[in-house]
Amino acid sequence: MPSPFRHRGPCGITTMKPILLKVSGRAGDLANVEPLIALFLGAALLAVFLSAFLQSRSTTEPPAKSSLLWTLYEQFRHLARALMLVALLAATISVLRIYLRQTVSNFQRTHGRVTQANYDAVRTIWGAEQEQGELKVEIYTDQEVTERIESEDLTKPAVLRKKIVRHPVTANPFAAERHDIVLKQNARKKGSAYYGGYETVCRFSWKLNNPAGTPQKCNLAFPLPAARAMYDDLSATLNGIDVLPQMQLKDATLVLARDLQANEALDLKISFKSRGVSFWYFQVREPREIRDFLLTLTLPDLPKARLNYPVGCMTPTDIQPTNSARGCVLTFRLDHAISSQGMGVALPSLPQPGEMTNAVLGETERAWLLIFAMLALTLTLAQVRHAALISILFGAATAFAYGLLGDFSDLLFGFLGTAVLILIPLLLALAKLLTRVTHGVAIKALALQFLIIGILYPCAAGLDSGRQTLYLNLCAVVFLAFTAWVLASRLRNRSEEPTSANATAQPG
Repeated sequence: MPSPFRHRGPCGITTMKPILLKVSGRAGDLANVEPLIALFLGAALLAVFLSAFLQSRSTTEPPAKSSLLWTLYEQFRHLARALMLVALLAATISVLRIYLRQTVSNFQRTHGRVTQANYDAVRTIWGAEQEQGELKVEIYTDQEVTERIESEDLTKPAVLRKKIVRHPVTANPFAAERHDIVLKQNARKKGSAYYGGYETVCRFSWKLNNPAGTPQKCNLAFPLPAARAMYDDLSATLNGIDVLPQMQLKDATLVLARDLQANEALDLKISFKSRGVSFWYFQVREPREIRDFLLTLTLPDLPKARLNYPVGCMTPTDIQPTNSARGCVLTFRLDHAISSQGMGVALPSLPQPGEMTNAVLGETERAWLLIFAMLALTLTLAQVRHAALISILFGAATAFAYGLLGDFSDLLFGFLGTAVLILIPLLLALAKLLTRVTHGVAIKALALQFLIIGILYPCAAGLDSGRQTLYLNLCAVVFLAFTAWVLASRLRNRSEEPTSANATAQPG
């Protein structure tokens, strides 16, 4: 009769294989992303494994006459116990790491989550980015000519056809330009984030002349800065006369057609109010000489320190503070120049809701992994009883403290209030409890490092993102030096024990 347990071994291997692959995959991912932290965690798990395995062997008294099978069974039991302890620690790390990631993800989803979909919605509702093009002036005369087309069949008469031939004037009609733009920020909120919006008051003025000595026709085409935008208080005057009713709107362009007298001068002014997002700039796209050009861009609520320019834009000729000193005035002055560069401003990034909390929470995962590795490794080297269980309890409490930081951030005056009232008191209490685990200088130093890595590191790395690697390396160096000191102390104490025992055994 076949045994019912015949396929148990292969099934067990098949069941364990995906688990081992998953664990090794996560360990590999951590090593690729955070090799330093992975090294410390690996050292901590190795120390726990060796300590548990060797301690089990030392506490078990072998029988006087033990068979080989019994010895193998005992060794396997000690090995299984040590592996189960390491597996428990690894599972705890995995579960609490997922908890921390979900905490950060939930906070980011409800605080300052900038998305392309919401940005596109703001562009549709409020207004798009505005790229103001230069006025286009076309001066020309139309001549009607008769074209004679001879037929190949000589018996048929020639065909006469009339057509219009346009003769453009290529000379530059621009004499001077004066443009005045006032741009005021108006942040727009969509979802949980703010997007950089603005309102503008634009006044454009051109002085033109007919460079030809004969009467001509002209088309004045003013391109609007955005096809889908709102334009309020729109005004257009030519030589002081309102010409807006005579203008046509074609493809987001205001077009005015009129006749020009010989050497006639034109004074065209167009003004309107509008709004947009992200950036605004003016550009002379036509290849021509720019004469007596002055564009003044007033930013009443944007100081010089926060200025930024769109790609392809030139720096201003002059920057002056406003009368209130809260903003600045940009002046672009050109004369007898040729340039296709733009002139404008890009709005700075806005502070988002929960920005400080979000930055600190983004570093809590690294801080927590360092703390867990430090607790497991140090308590194991110090031969503290139930070191693995204590590491799990303190690690879980630290993770929950970080979770409360995100939960209470909106209720207790933002990050600073929550840190002072929730995070710091909880970690101070945990550090105090840590000093009660055992006696000695090492445990007090461990509690101090617990506070440094638990509080100072995520705050410093999160709020000073440019030096994240520096702060992580400093913590790693201190951790490594502290671990080496604890290990050296343990080895020194173990070497002194036989000496003390021999001195006690000698007769007095």
